[in-house]
This record gives sequence, C-alpha cells and structure tokens, in this order.
Amino acid sequence: MDKKELLPDVPDLLYPTPEKREELNRRRIMLSDKYPCTYIDDLMTDRVSSMICRRNPASVQKLFREMCTDTEVMDYRLDALEDIMHNPKLSPALHTAADRLLETEKKNSGGNGSPDSFTALGDRIEMLDSYISCMKSLNTLSEELGDSIKSSAFKSFFSIIKERCECGEFIQMKRDISELKEAFSQKIRSVTVAINFNAEMRPISAGIVNFSDKPAGEKQNVFDRLFYKTSAYSETVVSGRLRSGVPNEDGYLNEADKALFEALEKLTSSYMRRLESALRAYDRLSFQKISMLSDQLDIFDGMTAIASSCEARGIKMCRPQFSDTPRTARLTDLFDPCFYFKAAAADSEAKGDDLVVTNSLEMDDNGRFFILTGANNGGKTTFLRGAGLCFLMAQTGFYAPAAACVISPCDFIFTHFPKEEETGINASRFTTEIKDLKVISDLVSENSLLLMNESIQSTTPKECAEIAGEITRIFCIIGVRGIYATHITELALMCDDITADPDCRSVPVSIVATVDEESGKRLYKIKRGQPLKQSYAMDIFNSFGINSDNIRKRVHNNQL
Repeated sequence: MDKKELLPDVPDLLYPTPEKREELNRRRIMLSDKYPCTYIDDLMTDRVSSMICRRNPASVQKLFREMCTDTEVMDYRLDALEDIMHNPKLSPALHTAADRLLETEKKNSGGNGSPDSFTALGDRIEMLDSYISCMKSLNTLSEELGDSIKSSAFKSFFSIIKERCECGEFIQMKRDISELKEAFSQKIRSVTVAINFNAEMRPISAGIVNFSDKPAGEKQNVFDRLFYKTSAYSETVVSGRLRSGVPNEDGYLNEADKALFEALEKLTSSYMRRLESALRAYDRLSFQKISMLSDQLDIFDGMTAIASSCEARGIKMCRPQFSDTPRTARLTDLFDPCFYFKAAAADSEAKGDDLVVTNSLEMDDNGRFFILTGANNGGKTTFLRGAGLCFLMAQTGFYAPAAACVISPCDFIFTHFPKEEETGINASRFTTEIKDLKVISDLVSENSLLLMNESIQSTTPKECAEIAGEITRIFCIIGVRGIYATHITELALMCDDITADPDCRSVPVSIVATVDEESGKRLYKIKRGQPLKQSYAMDIFNSFGINSDNIRKRVHNNQL
C-alpha cells in the first residue's frame, strides 16, 4: 500500500465516515429516481440554498435532496456548525489556511521534474515554506481554541494537523527548508563572470569563475582578495556558446539563471538533495481534499450568517432536537426564512413580530394531521412552507427556523401544491391532481410528512369536499403527519367523523389563519379552531378597484 494512504486526510465536515457519505449519496439518487421530489420547488429550496451559499448553492441543494434520516449525521453536522458559530476565529483562519494550501499544491503540481534554475529552486522553497508556515499556524490555532472545540469533525482536523507537525518527516522538512533559505540568503550574493573574445573582439564564450557571499561592489576582506586572485582558472569555470540574436528580457534572464545554476553544480547538488528530501516529505504530508474543506466551510459560514441575521432582527433560529417518539413534532415560533429575507429587505428597521409573525405547531397523538383554513392572503402558504423547512433544514443538519424544534425525523416530505394546467388528453388540472395524489398515497408511510396546499379545487364545490374528505381519511389511516391548507371549510367539519374511524392513526384537527373580524385585517396567527365564516376574498377583490360601479361610470362617460 502507498505510504501516503496511511496518513488521514482532511476530515469531512458533513459525514462522520466515508460509509455514511456513500450511504446518503445512494439515498439521494434513489429518492430522485423513485419519489416525487416536488418539495424542492414547493418549499423554495433554491432560494434557501442561495441564502446559505451564494458561491455554490448546488452544494446545499444536494444536501436537501438527501432527506437525511440518520441522527448521527445530523448531530455531526450540527456540532461542526456550532463550533463555527461559537469560535469567530475558526472559519476565517481555516479559509486562509485552505487558500494557502491550495495555492501550494497548485505550485507543486505545476513544477514537473527537478528545478533547473535558481528561480525554479526558489519557487519550490517558497512553496514548501508556505506549507510549513500554514501548518504551524493551524497548530497554534488549535492550541488557542483548546477545549472550545467540541465537534468530532474539528477535533479530528486539529488532531491530524498536530500529528503532521510532530512527525519526523515534517521536522526534517523544516530543517531542510531552513538550511536552503539560509543558503539562498547568505551563501551566494554575487558571481564573477569571465568573457572570452576572438581576434576581432567579438565575444565567443562566457563563464562563471567564482561566487561570493557579498554583493558585488562591497569592499572585500583579505581572504576574498586572495581567494579571487588564485581562482581565475578554477574548476568552477564553465564555458558555453553565447546565444545569437537579441532575446527578450525574460528569456535572457531565464537563460542566465539556468547557466548560473549549471555552473554552480557542486553547490546546487547539495541544494537538490535537501529539496528532494523536503518534496518527498511534502508528498506524504500534503492534503488531497483541502478544496472540500473550503467548500464545506462556505456552507457553515452561510448558515451562521443567516442565524446571526435573524437574531439581530429579533427572530430566533435553533439547534433542532431529535426525538425517539415516532411521528411527533414540536415547533415553537416557526417562520418561513424565504418570507423573512423578503420582509427584512423591504423594511430595514422592523424587528420581531413587526417583521415576521411566528407560529407554533405540535404533532402528537392529540393531533397529527391539520386542516388549515382561513382568509386569503392570511399566511397559510407561508406557515405551510415554514413547517416544511423546519423539518428539511433540521434533518440536513442546519439550524431550524424556529425558537425551538423537536422532531422525530420524517422519511420524506411529500408536497402537493397548485400547478399550471397541463395540456393533452386526460390532462386536466383535476385529473393531474388525482394522478399526483395516487403516486403520493402509494409511496407515503406513517413516518412521512405531507404538505398539501389548495388540493382538490378543480371540480364542483360539493365534489371537492367529498373527495378532499376521502383523501384526508386515507392519509389519516396511513398515519402521516400533515397539513392541508384549503378553502374547503366543510373538510374541517369532518374531523370528528374521521377521528371516529377505527383505523384512524393520525387525529385530524382544524386550525385557522386568524383575522380581525371587524376590520378584516390579517393577523397571520395560526390557531386551533373552527373555520371562519368567510375568507375575506372580497377585500382583495375590492382593493383592485374592480366593481360594477366603476365600469358603469366608464360606460356612461364613453370610455369603453
């Protein structure tokens, strides 16, 4: 086995083991192939992903598509996230180190073969010196942070750094590079060049006759004068044909550098032995996955920034807790992060409930499937999306958009939101809805989460109520956790009948988006209760100025 493989690489901040990564990768592919992943669009995860990681939102989307149910993975990620949150120096220092290590590796991969000039040799020394400096700074950071690092991910990372810094190869590398730097700075500061001419005084050859540790022009000591006097024809003299023509400046300097390097072969061979030793050590000690570390830090940085932004505006996000009690959830002061950022951008001063109205939801044996009715523009869809994102973000290993979040993980989030009508035979909106609901009913389990938004609206009111009631009964018998936002108020009145079904495993409960009944003002608070007597849709209709009186005036004024 290659020795390099024996050294641990940069730890994965998102997966505790390679096996867990592969397992979740297979799950993501399976879900994409076999399940209707409509939650990706319906919960507006593209916006959430861009909020978290502007540079690479696809990396967050990939995590969302895993629909992780492994609490070990979730807690592993959350622990790493909280190390970032609680240690402000950690992420900037790691980003700086990752950038330097990436640049070092880039320089190393670009230098094929042995250096053939002092410039190339100097570049290699600078590269290795940068690596050494970076590793030492990371080791120092680890000592500074000490016990404040709690996560397995970062403990493992700093343990790997310490192991490398204390190994014999790293110590030898430091010694080699230190001696090479000293040689560069002290051993050669100037050279003496001899030029031979022919009878016509044309230069025919040139060579280096000696070197000095002092810049040319400095007053020489007695030893130097004696040394130079006796070395005119020493064995270090090299001869070569001058280049013809007038080369460009860079080419000329490069050729001179190479000639000097070759001329001082006795000295450079010693340099090369040290350099090759250092490069062998680097090859074993360098990291292969440092770019992965940088990408994953971006995700944690983005999540930290969102949580900090919310807190500054009086809105709390939290570390989710995972319950062993099946099919339960307790979400306190949940909100929709997509709506939050839109509201925050529109009003830079508002805070707390003046900015975003939060709500709470509890799913247990006393109520597991909720029929949500209420006024148009009353916050039903926002509540639905906020609840879904609480589950999704928590199970991804992120902070949840709620003041408190305790859930038993769901195996999948099924969504059924309004769609544009398709075209073709048997493709009416109603037919499409029924086909989609059939797929969901075939795949959903008691551990799933189901979010329905205005489902079954495309036939007569009486039939809508009957079919919606039957659909609700089916999902309550299966035992799913769910929310059904609807204007079919008759459905809420069926809750007792469905609960009385001997096979009902999820008790349905009526909840309502409240309004001020006198003014019709939307309060955006979701509470248990019976449906409102009206949806206050006429308020919205009138707000656009569409009424028969206006049209009548336009007709009488010949404006139509």
